[in-house]
Amino acid sequence: MKTLPCRSLVCLFVVSQLSAGVFAHSPKKDGAKLRVKGVRSLEVVEDNGRLHMLLGEAEDPAAVPVLSHSTSMDGGESWSVPIAVGLSAAAPHGLHRGSDARIAAHGDHLVAAWTAAGTDSWGSGPITIVMSEDGGQHWSAGPNPADDGLTDGHNFLTINADAKGQFHLAWLDKRDGERGLRYSFSTDGGRHWEANKTVAPKTCECCWNSIVPLASGDVAILFRDRSPRDMKVVTSRGPSRWNMPVAVGNFQWQFNACPHVGGALVRRSAAAGEQLHAAVWTGASGASGLYHLRSDDGGGTWSEPHKMNVALAWHPALAVDSAGRLAAVWDTMAAVAPETWASLSADGGSTWDAPVRLSEADAPAAHPRVVPIKNGFRVFWTEERPPGASVLRSAVIGGG
Repeated sequence: MKTLPCRSLVCLFVVSQLSAGVFAHSPKKDGAKLRVKGVRSLEVVEDNGRLHMLLGEAEDPAAVPVLSHSTSMDGGESWSVPIAVGLSAAAPHGLHRGSDARIAAHGDHLVAAWTAAGTDSWGSGPITIVMSEDGGQHWSAGPNPADDGLTDGHNFLTINADAKGQFHLAWLDKRDGERGLRYSFSTDGGRHWEANKTVAPKTCECCWNSIVPLASGDVAILFRDRSPRDMKVVTSRGPSRWNMPVAVGNFQWQFNACPHVGGALVRRSAAAGEQLHAAVWTGASGASGLYHLRSDDGGGTWSEPHKMNVALAWHPALAVDSAGRLAAVWDTMAAVAPETWASLSADGGSTWDAPVRLSEADAPAAHPRVVPIKNGFRVFWTEERPPGASVLRSAVIGGG
């Protein structure tokens, strides 16, 4: 066993070497005694070499999770002391893996978002926004970006920041009687939000979404459609117009229920221009599985689906590093115990390395996240360790 140096109150300890350049870590607080409590929500993003983690913890499954933010400047080997982000805002409601609180960053400007309690049949309600202008040292409550005035569920949020520091937010709500995809943006770090746009009036009810700013200043949003239940991308044309949604994998999956599975979307710079890369899951008969697809024209058309070669794979996440390498991570359905897997592509998704299992075989793993670091990618996921609460795990892939 090898121990990494501790450079803050939150340290990572190597517990096992899984394969060349791949290590698993167990975060601890204050040395070695206080472990991360039960993880109910997890989001990690990278901005200009700095990692931002938004973690929702509750040791008691019946308790409301406490959301905290911490940063890492060394690729996730050490972390700043966590700071609670929601003390001045409405508490989160219904947080669980697959419906996590979200965070986006542009320099020292941070915006986090989650769903608060409300009046729908599941008890969920409006959107809560909190903001920081000093890299996460201090947080304040922002306004609700939804302008419908309703207190029922505004769920499955996705947020991202563009190169100019604008924050882009999308979510699902039923303001028109049907669950639909809504969008707003903020030019001042979350203090004000623009009038909402309905970019897809009828969507799947409860799958998470992914939003990516484009080099043009427009945005692309990946969501799951209602009928068929295929994933689609919708792109903006200026501040108020939107293109028709385009299927990302035309599987024609007819399914009269919500599968609770969203997708992943990233932008990659290439010699010929900007690419979009998506990871999508379908349950279509004869085609069930997880697929990668690429668009070379801003989401207007997509490549043929490439199946990621692990049985029962779903729940994907994607990342791209400064060299243009792609990392895809996912977990598997519970054949024995769900597992976290990863694969890399050095050629824009034309070919992929053999997938590598990151999690331990006997510990159910869920909903990985992946971010680029200086030397490779860092993957985060949660593991169930009955009778205890979920623990946070981490691994580095693609290192030298």
